[in-house]
Amino acid sequence: MRGVLLMIVPVLFSSCSPETCRDSVAPVSVKLEVERLEEKLFQARTAKEVELFLSENREFSDFFLDANQYPSDSILATRVFTLISNPSIDTLFLESLQAFNAFDEMVDQIEQAIGRLKYYYPETTTPKIQTVVTGLYKDLFISNNYIMIGMDFFIGENASYKPLDIPNYILRRYNSEHLPSIIVKFISSQYAAQGKGESMLTEMIDFGKAYYLLSKIMPCTPERILIGYTKEEWNDTFEYESIIWANFIQNELLYETSHLVKQKFLAERPNVYEIGDKCPGRIGAWLGWQIVNAYAEKTGVTVQQLMAETDHNKIFTQSGYKPG
Repeated sequence: MRGVLLMIVPVLFSSCSPETCRDSVAPVSVKLEVERLEEKLFQARTAKEVELFLSENREFSDFFLDANQYPSDSILATRVFTLISNPSIDTLFLESLQAFNAFDEMVDQIEQAIGRLKYYYPETTTPKIQTVVTGLYKDLFISNNYIMIGMDFFIGENASYKPLDIPNYILRRYNSEHLPSIIVKFISSQYAAQGKGESMLTEMIDFGKAYYLLSKIMPCTPERILIGYTKEEWNDTFEYESIIWANFIQNELLYETSHLVKQKFLAERPNVYEIGDKCPGRIGAWLGWQIVNAYAEKTGVTVQQLMAETDHNKIFTQSGYKPG
């Protein structure tokens, strides 16, 4: 999908009671292998022991720590050992463990989601989860085979140390409440076929299909969490839906192809000021989701058929979407 982002408080994992879960399929049984690498790494007492850790965890070293950018593992090991020997890292380490005190619940959420994804797409692989604390070096690495989590990025709003290069409106989603859906969205989005063409509408529905599938496989996670909106933002989008839609129509945005214009409505921003000071960023993606919901409800299309559809003008036309 275009523009998939990893950017993606007392940190209790978000789950709903069975009464508030959306309708969904029964998940295929999935068991994720989990490695808590922070425990192994912080047991190292010399740079040589860190180098052994890097060698024993080759994929993690290469994909998460970018070991291939160093002339040798010994140089990287020295840097990592200096990091874990810094007294300040103890704070990050302890706060990370505290933030992830419900880690098993998070793993269960991801297992359930991947199990439902396997119901629709049996070929879905079962990745291994690896966690670590690296002094805010990297937040996530996700592939079909691995979910690598920099726990210190997801401590939440009460973290003593926060990444300096992430805006606050994005950083507010960096907690364990949002983490499962961030991970699952990245994995599941590959099944949402991109539409033909480069119009705003096409990309809106690209996003909309990804969120539709995510909502189906994470039925007990509030949809505002799936898209990363606050409660106020989520409620406002529905309250002012007809005004938002009118802005798109009056300004002839649906078939706009300018990348700069599309980014204003689809990309990460604190607000879409072109519509209003309180209109949340990525409002085009939210609209695309509503169009896809309307299309699915009106046509009764299966999840697999919807994800495979590349004629997004057809989705829009047959959706009959017209708020208000």
